[in-house]
Amino acid sequence: MNSIFLRIYAGMVLAVLLVGAFAYGMVQLINGYRSDLYREKMAHGTFYLMARGLQRQDTPEEREARRQLLSRLMGAEIELRDEPSLGLSYREQLELGEGLVVMRLTEPESFADLMYQLPGEDTYIFTRMEKVSEQQARATALLLLDELAQYPLAEWDAEFTRLQGKFGYQLTRMPQSALTLDAEQRQRLARREVVLALDESTSRSRSAVMVYAPIGNTGEVLVLGPLALFDWMPIEMSVMVGLLGLCAMGFVTYFLVRPLQTRLRKLDGAVRQLGSGNLDARADVRGQDAIGQLGATFNGMTEHIRRLIESQREMTRAVSHELRTPVARLRFGLEMLADCDDSEERRVKLDELDRDIEQLDRLIDEILTFARLEEGTPTIELKQVDIEPLFEQICREIEPISGTLTVRDATDWQRFTPAQRCAEGEERYLHRILQNLVTNALRYAKSEIVLRYHIQGSMAVMEVADDGPGIPFSERERIFKPFARLDKSRHRASGGYGLGLSIVQRIVEWHGGRIEVTDSAAGGALFRVIWPREQRSGLHVLSGL
Repeated sequence: MNSIFLRIYAGMVLAVLLVGAFAYGMVQLINGYRSDLYREKMAHGTFYLMARGLQRQDTPEEREARRQLLSRLMGAEIELRDEPSLGLSYREQLELGEGLVVMRLTEPESFADLMYQLPGEDTYIFTRMEKVSEQQARATALLLLDELAQYPLAEWDAEFTRLQGKFGYQLTRMPQSALTLDAEQRQRLARREVVLALDESTSRSRSAVMVYAPIGNTGEVLVLGPLALFDWMPIEMSVMVGLLGLCAMGFVTYFLVRPLQTRLRKLDGAVRQLGSGNLDARADVRGQDAIGQLGATFNGMTEHIRRLIESQREMTRAVSHELRTPVARLRFGLEMLADCDDSEERRVKLDELDRDIEQLDRLIDEILTFARLEEGTPTIELKQVDIEPLFEQICREIEPISGTLTVRDATDWQRFTPAQRCAEGEERYLHRILQNLVTNALRYAKSEIVLRYHIQGSMAVMEVADDGPGIPFSERERIFKPFARLDKSRHRASGGYGLGLSIVQRIVEWHGGRIEVTDSAAGGALFRVIWPREQRSGLHVLSGL
């Protein structure tokens, strides 16, 4: 993935999904445990009262009658079972032995089996319930009144204190006049009915129910509650999940951004090294995204700067040497001209001075051309160029200065279609390539210079061959360096300044191609220029230069 935005965005989306899935699983796990505690807390007092009522029965018949009464009150079948019929696990046995209500979820999970051991007996209360209903809340109030009826009124306060430890919600007695009830609810209390009402002191997010049961003719009401409904996402859990989510997202974001910061630090370090003068500084930043491309561009720029500086240093040294010879000849010629009295001899001396000035002008032109090429790669307009007319033009231009040498085009143009004879390029630069190569061959050829054009797949190939002494294999790379010559001396008998091939190499690289040197069939040198016949765009700029 090359886009930094897409990489971070995809990472964040994946992180959100993973964190969300983890948070959901964690909430479900915690709520499962909280739900068990909530149901046990809400059911414990009811089952304790059912067990107390059953144990007060003296005969099996009375216990059975009590069981049936409890079934009607609870709206669910109440059974009395022994331990083998329940298939209790070790943990369930321990919890039942401690006087707790054990809940076992069944399939489907909307049903739950509730079990409670009668204190001091091997008998267990068993029932299956779908959900906590108003009927069960009313049954709890009636069971509580039945339990209190077993004691004198004077002992009710002590009994209330004892029973409070068995319930997960508040048990109180209040005068009926102190209750905030509507008319209908007061009428129901007057008819000695158990009334359920929403606790208005609680918020909607934490709903609770109050149960009111009249206590005989005392004018008091037994109040159970508030019985808080189970809250699947209390504020504490919401805060905890939110904080954990933020921490997880921060952790993920750090690891998404950290590689980018590391790569930017490397790039910054390389820029600082370059600023301090270290031209060998390189940014070790890889990848196909914007930072990787920036690092590659920086490395290319650094290499280009290093090569420019080296080239300028080399050119400065070479130019000082190259200019010394024609200037010295001009000075010597002027001195000779001053001592010359004969008009014919003076004319000869002036012609020699003119040739020296022309040579100096050509040297300056090539130096300026090479310097312009070294400044950077220009934007060139590529178009289809017919190579055959280009070869013909070169042959015509070279003929006046070729002397006894033959310059010919050996290409069999008949075997090429009009489209095959064309290749994309800047015509004036392709002309400069051929001109420099042929001019270079004129200095070394013995009798003939041959031009050829052919195609290699999607590549166009131009060849310039001569029958001169050739170029040693060890020198074939060096000849493309500025001011490089095969001979050790700086003798100008062969002409040239060692810049023509350097210019050719730069232009070929602009066109996305390469230049090769090998031996010709006649034993001389063969220069082969290879470049794509079709470029990727109409405007081509080679970033590596």
